[in-house]
Amino acid sequence: MLMYKLFISLRYLRNRKISFFAVAGVAVGVMTLIVVLSVMNGFDRELRNRIRGTLAHIIVSKGGMYGLENYKQVVEKIKAFDHVIACAPYIEGPALIKLRGRKEFVYFKGIDPNAEACVSDFESYIAPFGNQPGDLLKTHGEKNTASAFGGTELLRTGSGEPEKFPQSFIQNGEQIVLVTLKEWDKISVKPFIITGKFKSGMYDFDKNYIYIPLATAQELVGSKEENAVTGISVKLDNYRYANEIRDKLQMVLGFEYYVQTWEDARKTFLTAVMMERRVMAFILFFIVVVAGFNILAILTMIVLEKSKDIGILKALGATTQGIMSIFLLNGLLISSIGTSIGVAIGLFVIFRINWLEKFLYTISGWRPFPPEVYYFNQIPTEVNALSIVLIAGIAILSGVIFSIYPALRAARLDPVETLRYE
Repeated sequence: MLMYKLFISLRYLRNRKISFFAVAGVAVGVMTLIVVLSVMNGFDRELRNRIRGTLAHIIVSKGGMYGLENYKQVVEKIKAFDHVIACAPYIEGPALIKLRGRKEFVYFKGIDPNAEACVSDFESYIAPFGNQPGDLLKTHGEKNTASAFGGTELLRTGSGEPEKFPQSFIQNGEQIVLVTLKEWDKISVKPFIITGKFKSGMYDFDKNYIYIPLATAQELVGSKEENAVTGISVKLDNYRYANEIRDKLQMVLGFEYYVQTWEDARKTFLTAVMMERRVMAFILFFIVVVAGFNILAILTMIVLEKSKDIGILKALGATTQGIMSIFLLNGLLISSIGTSIGVAIGLFVIFRINWLEKFLYTISGWRPFPPEVYYFNQIPTEVNALSIVLIAGIAILSGVIFSIYPALRAARLDPVETLRYE
């Protein structure tokens, strides 16, 4: 019984150009969803990695620029917890920077460079420029001027990458000046010598941050306590314990302390990125819906054109369910073939997207993802098998759902009426 339904279903679709457009519509919708969501997943992964690299697994602070006093005692308490493998104190605050006649608003971060390298990606940020963490502790000249590492975007004076065009950046050995509040009614002015650059891959961080030695930062802000800092960065052996350790630290240290994971600290931004992905998926889903309406329109036209054939089938004993099955099979075939083609093309585009982007740039001079805008050397992608299965399932299901109306219409045709004038 199934064979005659499949035979008639294929016969109705065969040699009809309009069926090709229905299949193409489903394929384009599925391909677009897979490619865009995979690129969005890749962007999300890279952004999270880069944000995480500038922070630590857990951040402990107490409010104020140097509100956490006797940080060494706090560090000992933190290190007593399981899964904690490193801690690094820091002082962070706003300042005005003067460099080569420019004045800009920045944030300075006073760190112990060797400790910071253990809790964040600090060492990998400076390595491409031939720097070591210890370079930040060097002093210069008779006045023992302290060192500073500036972000590549902050030190930029021209265009080009720092590795290829070092002359486009403020050079090592040049002097800068930081101006900040020492007390509410006093300012602190201190010169520094640039001894290195860093590039985190986060434009805002590279544009607005400068690293200086922790002791110099304490002197700059006028900290009266040698052991007073803004906060302590904590690294765990496995991030999956972060929420558990955060809650335990909060109970032990007390609620006058702020204990956050890096995701807590950047919650607003991460939520915005997540919402953007969801909205994008919702909008793109309508491409599949439009393809479904295309299937509905095509099958309805077939029902109108083949009403005589349907009448003959009913007169020969075809059941209502049998007639419905023919057109439901039409919807299933169109959506299944279109989905298979869409998945295949989508996966090809994802795995070759950077090659395709370079090819497009070679022949047209246009880049859809310019590195200077998106701050990525290549287009990031992440293929999620579950998402692809879900997209394919929804596309096929929508094809069947949109074929229900024409199937019902065909099943309800009266064979007497359809054959009366034949």
